[in-house]
Amino acid sequence: MTENRILDFIARLCLVLIFPFSTLDKIFNHQSAMAQAGHGLIALPEPMAALLLVLGGMLEVLGSVCILFDFYRRQAALLFVFYVIATAVLFHNFWSFPFNGDQWNQNFWPFLKNFGLAGGFLYIAADARVTSLQTAFSLKPR
Repeated sequence: MTENRILDFIARLCLVLIFPFSTLDKIFNHQSAMAQAGHGLIALPEPMAALLLVLGGMLEVLGSVCILFDFYRRQAALLFVFYVIATAVLFHNFWSFPFNGDQWNQNFWPFLKNFGLAGGFLYIAADARVTSLQTAFSLKPR
């Protein structure tokens, strides 16, 4: 049982580790973050972009802490599902660029990464549990 709790914590840590660093990047590279927020799929006016950056940063930090320490973990995970899908669609609109060009690649991979993260957050929101890794190393189909 302790092994599963440790694995569960490590899995949640791996899932949310990127977000506090993303918030730090928004703080230390504020102009770049504002430019990205203002030039996404929907051009946002500066006050709205600033508000969304602050709210996103708060979710990235507080939501990560909630998920990591199992405090309203499912609710925070659901908020993250919407957040990562919205940011994928709004700010990684790869379809606006020529296929396989630099800008296409710079947007396509983060777009897919966000959907991968959405899957991880759905797993947490659904209250799925990590089980022993012993069965993962088994050759028997499950």
